[in-house]
Amino acid sequence: MNLSNFCFPINKKKKLTKFCKILTSASYIPDTVITTEEIISKYQLPFKSNVIIKTIGVEKRHLAKDQQDDSDLLYEAAHQCLTNYELEPDSLTRIIVNKYLGDNLLPMTASRLQSKLGSITANHAFDVDGGASSFLITMDLASRYIATGDEYILIASGGIHNRLINKTDPRVAFLFGDASASLLLGPATEPHILASYFFSNHQFYHLATAKGMEFLQNVTWDEDQSIFFDTYQLDNWKIAEDFYRSATREIYLKLREESGLTIENIDLVLATENNAPIRALILETLGVDETKSISLLRTHGNTMSAMLPLLLDYGFKTGKLQPGMIILLIAFGEGISGGGLIYKV
Repeated sequence: MNLSNFCFPINKKKKLTKFCKILTSASYIPDTVITTEEIISKYQLPFKSNVIIKTIGVEKRHLAKDQQDDSDLLYEAAHQCLTNYELEPDSLTRIIVNKYLGDNLLPMTASRLQSKLGSITANHAFDVDGGASSFLITMDLASRYIATGDEYILIASGGIHNRLINKTDPRVAFLFGDASASLLLGPATEPHILASYFFSNHQFYHLATAKGMEFLQNVTWDEDQSIFFDTYQLDNWKIAEDFYRSATREIYLKLREESGLTIENIDLVLATENNAPIRALILETLGVDETKSISLLRTHGNTMSAMLPLLLDYGFKTGKLQPGMIILLIAFGEGISGGGLIYKV
């Protein structure tokens, strides 16, 4: 694709005098696990598991129970997050949810999560959609809310993905996993978000698409009478390979310009794990090896908006993220929308 008429936006200097930080995190991983080999066997697919694992990078993934909704998964991580900080839901100023389709098209899934958390105050609860990149966009948005007077903001990301995808298309059948993760953000006395930068390139609009109301026309029944959805379609990501590389470089340059930090100053790089080759491309372009990153793709799959908060929560729980460390978070989502953020723990 000719990108000669595309340019990246200028990163305008932010004028924030109040700051925010991550106060605590939590995640929820469903107990049920299905391996790549089991998917091949269950749907009698003509693929070898070792080939799928090598090309996509996912060996197993977790599945929500049939009776669970997105808000159920989101609640588990969100409730634990608030419990960790001993904060009541009514102390929140906003609840922001990132999800795929959610419980319903409307009302927003955040409204149902607010109810399940037991909130009796009409705090602002809303969804920010945008697939894999929605979490970082929400982090940036939350930092601006806190800069203008908000106190505690809960970000709840992830939900159910496996139930909504084609079970025979190898580009999606083996890729996704179900999970959720939450972060609690609050005021800080010094900057923790040191830089952020985002863009959208509509020229790759059809590379990854989630259908709107037309998905209802594609609901069928499997032989065992379970519902079969086909809501998410992927084209060949290699169409955009050159753009992923140039965008990764541009994100890094814009973040370096704002923060004054180089890749040598970065302790850890966390990237959305769209698939194994895209993640490898990001790290290679940045000149970073595996010792300077964390991955959950092989055991959790692509969990869309939950990918980065899951990595953060895993890093905090395992001690891989320590106070004072500087993290580069980078995301590519549908659109192509993307961007990055530098965070000081």
